[in-house]
Amino acid sequence: MGKIIKGIPASPGISIGKVYLYKENELFIDTSEAKNLEIEKDKLLHGRDLTKEQLLRIREKTAKSLGEDKAAIFDGHITLLEDEDLFDEVVELIEDENITAEYALEQGINGYCEMLANLEDAYLRERAADLKDIGKRWLYNVTGTEIVDLSNLPKDSVVITKDLTPSDTAQLDLNNVIAFVTEIGGKTAHSSIMARSLELPAVVGTGSVCSEVATGMDIIVDAIEGIAIINPSEEEFKTYTAKREEYLAEKELLKQLKDKDAVSKDGIKVGAWANIGSPKDVPGLLRNGAQGIGLYRTEFLFMNNDRFPSEEEQFEAYKTVAESLEGKPVTIRTMDIGGDKSLPYMELPKEENPFLGWRALRVCLDRPEILKTQFRALLRASAFGYIKIMLPMIISLDEVRKSRALLKECMEELKAEGVAFDENIQLGIMVETPAVCFRAASFAKECDFFSIGTNDLTQYTLAVDRGNEKISHLYNSYNPAVLQAIKCAIDGAHAGGITISMCGEFAGDENATAILFGMGLDAFSMSAISVPRIKKNIMSLDKKECEKLVERVLEQTTAQEVLEVVAEFNKTVYGK
Repeated sequence: MGKIIKGIPASPGISIGKVYLYKENELFIDTSEAKNLEIEKDKLLHGRDLTKEQLLRIREKTAKSLGEDKAAIFDGHITLLEDEDLFDEVVELIEDENITAEYALEQGINGYCEMLANLEDAYLRERAADLKDIGKRWLYNVTGTEIVDLSNLPKDSVVITKDLTPSDTAQLDLNNVIAFVTEIGGKTAHSSIMARSLELPAVVGTGSVCSEVATGMDIIVDAIEGIAIINPSEEEFKTYTAKREEYLAEKELLKQLKDKDAVSKDGIKVGAWANIGSPKDVPGLLRNGAQGIGLYRTEFLFMNNDRFPSEEEQFEAYKTVAESLEGKPVTIRTMDIGGDKSLPYMELPKEENPFLGWRALRVCLDRPEILKTQFRALLRASAFGYIKIMLPMIISLDEVRKSRALLKECMEELKAEGVAFDENIQLGIMVETPAVCFRAASFAKECDFFSIGTNDLTQYTLAVDRGNEKISHLYNSYNPAVLQAIKCAIDGAHAGGITISMCGEFAGDENATAILFGMGLDAFSMSAISVPRIKKNIMSLDKKECEKLVERVLEQTTAQEVLEVVAEFNKTVYGK
C-alpha cells in the first residue's frame, strides 16, 4: 500500500499522475557593502518594473481564463508593489546603510510583513501574505534569479508544494497539470477558489507532504475524499482508475441536467443559480445549466478601475449580463467595498476590525452619490432583463428605508428624463448578520427578497475571523448556532411572504443540500461548477424526509455531531 496523506478537499476530482515537487530556486542575498549606490537603486527600480510587467501578464491571462473577479486579485498585488512608502524606505536603507538593493529590499519587506502580520486587523494580516508573495518575486528580479516556470511542466504532473500563490495557480498549464496538493491553505484560499474555477482537482492543508515526496514519484489525488496516495500499490492503481472513470462518467451524466429544472422527488422546484464577478463569467454558468444569477459581485467593476466607474460603464456591464440571461433572474449586489476589499483611489480608514467597520452599504449611505450612480445604472439596465437589486451588510431597517428612498429618487429622475426601466424592480438584502436573522420577519415586511451570505454569517455568528489561520478550525457553517441562524432567516422570510436564496459557499456544499432544502430554501446560488451536482442532489430528495433531518440536526450540540447525522442521511438517500 502507498502512503496516505490526508488534507482538505478544495476542488473535486480524481487524478493519477507523477509528482512535480515545486520548490523555488534559492535566493542569494548579497549582504556585503554596496560598491555603487546608484547602481543598487537602479536595480531596485528595474526589479520593480519587471515584477509589475509579469503581474500584468499574469492578470491578463487570468482574466481570459477565469474572469475579472479572479484577475482582480492581481490589482491588489500591483497596488502593494507600487507603494511609494515601502519603496522610499528601501531606498533609504540602501543610502543610510550602504547595502545592496536585495539586502535592503529583504529587510524592508520582512519589516513590513512582520508589522502587518502582528496587527489585529484581518484585512492587513492578509495583505502581509500578499506582500510576501510580491516581495519574493521582486527579490528574484532584483538578483536576476530565475523564477520557476509552472507553465511548462511534464504531462500528467501533480504539483506538490508548501503553498500555491494566486500567481502560481494562474500560470499552471492545464494540458499538463492534472492536480495540486499543498501543505497549507483552506477551502476559501485564493488558490482553492481558482482551482474550482479551473475545475482542477486540489487537496490543501496536508501538513508536511513536501518531505514525503520527490519529483517523478507516482501519486493518486482523491480530491473528493481529500487524500493523496504516494507510491500507490497495483491494487490502489486499479481501484482509483475505476473510481476516476466512474467520476468522469458521472460528470458527463451531469451535463444532461443542463436544461433541466431542480425539482425534488415530490415535485418541489427550487432555483439552481450561480454567482459571478463579471460579464465574462456568464458563459461558464450557462454551460453548467444555472437558471439565474443569485449574486453578481459588482465590486470587481470598481476594483478594476483607477476611479469610480461612471453610470454609463456600469450600465453597459449590467445590461450585458441581463441580456445574456434572457429573462432569467440576475441578482446584482451593490458595491461591497471594505473588509477584505479596498479601492486604490478611495481612502478607507485603517480600522482595528475592518469586517465590522466602515464597509459595504455603510460607505454607500455615507456617500450617497456612489449608490445613486449605481442605482441609476441598474434601473436603466433593468429594461433589458430581469434585474433584482441586493443590499449588502444590513443590520437595521433604517438602512433599507434610506436605500429605498434613494432608489425612488433615481426612479423619479429617470422618469423625468424619459428613460425606460422596470418600475417593479425588486430591492432585497443579503442576510449576513445575526441582527437580521433574529428579526427576519420584520425585515421581510420591507424587503422584496432575502439572500443568505453564509461566509460572513458564519463569521459573525461564531465571532471567528475566517482569514485567521490560528482559529480557522473554529469556522464551520455546520455549527448548530449557524444552522439555527439560517433557519431563523428562512422562517422569517416565509412568514413575511418573500423568497429566500443562499449565495454563500455553503449553498454549493453537497453535504448541506438536504438540510437547506428541508429548511425551505427557495434557491441555491453557488460557483457554476457546483450547479449540476446540487441539481442532481435535489432530484433525489423528498421534502418531508428532509424536514425530519432538520429536526434531528437541530437537536445536535456540535458541528461534528451534525455531520455524522448528515452523513448517515446522505448515505441512505444518495448511496454515498
